[in-house]
Amino acid sequence: MAAFIKHVGTHKGTNTRLSVVFLRLPDDKENALAVYSDSLPDKYHEDFMKAVESKEGQAAKELYEVLSRKVFWNGNNMLETLHKEGLLVKIPVDAIIMTPNTNTSLPLPDLLTQMDEITGGKATRTPVATSQTVQEAVADQVDRSLGDDNKKIAQNLLVQAVMLEQEAERKRAEAVKYDPSLTEKAEKPAKRSRGRPAGTTAKAMKARAEAAAPADAVPTE
Repeated sequence: MAAFIKHVGTHKGTNTRLSVVFLRLPDDKENALAVYSDSLPDKYHEDFMKAVESKEGQAAKELYEVLSRKVFWNGNNMLETLHKEGLLVKIPVDAIIMTPNTNTSLPLPDLLTQMDEITGGKATRTPVATSQTVQEAVADQVDRSLGDDNKKIAQNLLVQAVMLEQEAERKRAEAVKYDPSLTEKAEKPAKRSRGRPAGTTAKAMKARAEAAAPADAVPTE
């Protein structure tokens, strides 16, 4: 049986594949917000599809919920990046066909109707006040989801570390270019000693303190 993947579909008019981020806009129920996944820049495509197909992505009722918590390879929030770079496209709800697997296709309006029947007319959760624009809706969702998101900080630090390592490799190669005799040193960077610097262990520091104490002082254990 073909795998069942939520949030994916095609445009009815062009048959272009897409991923639906907002099933319905909070201030415009006739339109959805989607990403043409096949048209995403290579630097975003793989991370985006991993987010869609992840456990969190498949557990989410709507894709924006997980995109607001995920980051791209560069540490930038996915939903915010897609919005800022104009990759979120407003598409009429009735122009979208959901295709969870190769054997199933369902018009988005039909899916929403079924969901409304199950949830009592609350198929899609309105993430923001209806007076907000689409841009404000996306920004608000990102802000709320990133309130205590330390993962973004960690991702950024890792990216910076990788970039520094690459820069170091480039500088070593440049040094060898100017002086080939440094080849061996460049290939074997100086090893860092492990442990604390000499004289900073607890035992050494205690010995120095006892030596500096007055002769009539009572030694401490």
